[in-house]
Amino acid sequence: MNEILLFFTALISIAFVITTWRLGKERLYSAIIVFLILIAAVGGKIVEFFGFATNTGNIFYASVFLATYFLIERYGRREGIRSIWIGVVAVTFFSLLARITNALIGSGATTELDAALAVAFDPLLRLTFASLLAYAISQTCNVYLYIYLKERMQGARVWLRANATNVVAQFIDSVVFFLVAFLGTVPFASVWEVLLTGFVIKVVFMMLVSPLLYLNRVEEDDGEGQAVIAIR
Repeated sequence: MNEILLFFTALISIAFVITTWRLGKERLYSAIIVFLILIAAVGGKIVEFFGFATNTGNIFYASVFLATYFLIERYGRREGIRSIWIGVVAVTFFSLLARITNALIGSGATTELDAALAVAFDPLLRLTFASLLAYAISQTCNVYLYIYLKERMQGARVWLRANATNVVAQFIDSVVFFLVAFLGTVPFASVWEVLLTGFVIKVVFMMLVSPLLYLNRVEEDDGEGQAVIAIR
C-alpha cells in the first residue's frame, strides 16, 4: 500500500512542478515553498517502502531539486540562489506562526484538536531547523555545482549533469537532515537505514524525471531581453 501511495505522491509532485513552471517562475517558487513546508510539517513521519524504513519527505525534497533545475536551466545561478532564500524565509515564518498558534490557550470546545496540534507541532522546531539547515547547505552546493557542470556540459547532457549534481547534493542533504532531525531520538542503526533508503528514493526519482528538463524551450524574445518560455 505504501509503495502505491509513494507512486501517486511522485506523480502529483511532478504534475505540480510542471504546472507551476508553465505558469511562470514565480509560481515555481511557490511550489518550492509548498514542498518545503510539507517536509517541515510531515517529513518526520517514518514509514516503510519495500521493507525499508525512511521518512515521508523524500519525494517532496527531490521535487524541490527538480524545480530548482528548471529555474537554473533557463534563468541561471541568480534565480537558483534566490529560490533558496525564498524557501528559507517562507518555512521560517510558517514554523514561527505555527508555534505561536499552537501556544494559544484553547477554549475547550476543540480539546481534541488542541491535543492533536500539540503532538503534531511540538517536534516541528527541530524538524524545521534540520530541514532548513540541510536545505541551505545542500542547495547551495547543488546550484553552484550544477552551474559548473552546465558550463562544461552543453547541449544534450542535461540528464547527466542533473543526476550527477543530484547525487552529490542529496547525499549532503540526507546526512545533515537525518543526523540533526533523528539522532538521539531514533537508534543510530535505524537512522542509517532511514538515511540510505531516502537517499536511494531521491536519486532514483531524479533519474526518472530529469528528462523533463529537455522540455524547456525558448519560443521568442519579448523585446526586453527576456526569453518567453513554455513547456511543450
